[in-house]
Amino acid sequence: MSNRFLWSATELQNAFDQDDISAGVNGISIDSRTTAPGDLFVALSGNPGSRFGGGSEKARDGHDFIAMAVKAGASAVMVHRDVICTVPAIRVDNTLDGLWQLGNFARNRTAAKVAGITGSSGKTTLRYWLQRVLSPMADCHASEGSLNNHWGVPLSLARMPAESDLGLFEIGTNHPGEIAPLSRLVEPNVALVLNVLPAHIGNFSGMPELTEEKLSISHGLRHDGTLVVPVALAGLANHPRMMTFGKGGDVYAKGKASGTGTVLNITIGGADIECEVPFTGAERVESVAALFAVLAALGFDPEQAVEHISTLELPKGRGNLFQVGGITVIDDSYNANPVSMKMSLEHLGSMKTPKRRIALLGEMLELGPASEAAHQEMGRHLKGVDEVYTFGPGFSASSFARQGHFLAANEFDLESFVARLEPGDSVLVKGSNKVFWKHSFVERLTGTIDHRG
Repeated sequence: MSNRFLWSATELQNAFDQDDISAGVNGISIDSRTTAPGDLFVALSGNPGSRFGGGSEKARDGHDFIAMAVKAGASAVMVHRDVICTVPAIRVDNTLDGLWQLGNFARNRTAAKVAGITGSSGKTTLRYWLQRVLSPMADCHASEGSLNNHWGVPLSLARMPAESDLGLFEIGTNHPGEIAPLSRLVEPNVALVLNVLPAHIGNFSGMPELTEEKLSISHGLRHDGTLVVPVALAGLANHPRMMTFGKGGDVYAKGKASGTGTVLNITIGGADIECEVPFTGAERVESVAALFAVLAALGFDPEQAVEHISTLELPKGRGNLFQVGGITVIDDSYNANPVSMKMSLEHLGSMKTPKRRIALLGEMLELGPASEAAHQEMGRHLKGVDEVYTFGPGFSASSFARQGHFLAANEFDLESFVARLEPGDSVLVKGSNKVFWKHSFVERLTGTIDHRG
């Protein structure tokens, strides 16, 4: 029988070697705004120190929000300095280390098989798909959103119930040396490198260093674990147990467009599996191949997954199509890199539509010295695109914004833009997370279209 709590008092005592912890907790929180009754609130300082590059001395300190977390219902807090608090406090030397300690204990207390997923693009979508396919077959715990960095990974681990059968965790990077320690924390039975693209490359010397960083996910694999990589990376991945996907690999997917998506033929283990998915795109066909490779590496019969494959959807902001007022809106606003933006533009340009194909392109971040050339390069992939608007400083030096350039989305006259749209138009919204996604741009766009009368 499972514990009444996510973490019982005894487990917390053992995890932190503290005998005075008197109550269990139902969840783990690091944000007072989303803390739920019964949570343990971990007061992170916001600055991870020299180990990770994502922090800042100016970042908010969670200790300043303890009162808010308690008011929201936190039943305990984790702190590394003296605080005035009305609920029990777990005192540690450093709360980030304490969160890692709890994540490590979570991994060691479960018999679950675990998959770690990294890649430059599409890893959140693939993790979401794996969860959808595997949940009917096993008790599956997965990271949420994009919790894939130095605090997101241990937080996701700490939230994993002890009785889980499977764990699915994203592992990301912005700086060299981040993936290996996160993988050692997760200790995956299967580690997947979905792809290596020029995204988040600004802090790397070039593609070879970025590729080495992605492949370092293998450093945390358990002794009998399997590394899953694209065929193109097989020669660079030095690991005794490896599975490849892509043309010529252990798993290969071929796709043919249908009226409602893509019919796939998957070759795996000498067998052919046919299924249909409700989306298009060569990169997504490749992701389905990776999905089947991970299933096989985890020990699942791929045939069992077929009935669930047809129900797969794209997570919000990853190329979803909306029909509003006779206009097609393609929401690819969650993130962008040079390869994914090129693919999105080519897909837009090839769409069969009776009217205009319009691209709203947001800048691509974390490209370092390659940024200006990468943004200018997008002008070479506009075949079939009728109108182009660009947003953000990254596109300032680019010369192909036929209809206008804006430093930020809030400078864009959405009402006037929508007034010009006609039934039959297709509008692509694509850019890095902070350009459109964080400002709910697509929701405002579709809402304006819907209400224009």
